[in-house]
Amino acid sequence: MAMELAEFLDREAGTSEEQRVRFTIDDEQKANWALRKIRKLTEKRKANIQLAEAEIERINTWLKEVNGDLEQSIDYFTGLLEGYHRQVLEQDPKAKTIKLPYGKLKMRAQQPEFIRDNDKLLSWLKQSNKTDYIVVKESPDWAQLKKTLQVAGNALVDTETGEVVEGVEVVEREPKFSVEVE
Repeated sequence: MAMELAEFLDREAGTSEEQRVRFTIDDEQKANWALRKIRKLTEKRKANIQLAEAEIERINTWLKEVNGDLEQSIDYFTGLLEGYHRQVLEQDPKAKTIKLPYGKLKMRAQQPEFIRDNDKLLSWLKQSNKTDYIVVKESPDWAQLKKTLQVAGNALVDTETGEVVEGVEVVEREPKFSVEVE
């Protein structure tokens, strides 16, 4: 039977739904008690994560171990099949695909791989006057720009000119609440 989230949280926190609904924090003792509860629950969560990570690591190690031999066997048989296909291609260059009851053997030409040194390539493009093939990416330097602006309602204003900055909308947000447990 699936346990409801509220039931699970009640059990973990040691409270019932009725206590949770009635309970309010209205003094420092209750606030401190809630912080202790959060610390305990956080520690439990960390322990759960550590346990899960240890098990995941064990399972991944096992998986690598048992699949390692399988991967070697697959590679071995794939190599043998490639050798066979190359022999068939020597006799019949049109036999790019060999259909068999349990699968297909395919040999396809590939595009060459291009290993580029972008600095040398850019230099060559500039020297060869092929600047049409150079991409220049522009983007605002937000960190520096923001230092020269001021918020005015839901807009930004350039403090030097008084001009409203286009392309930026200011959205006020509520103060962010956080809890630090020691």
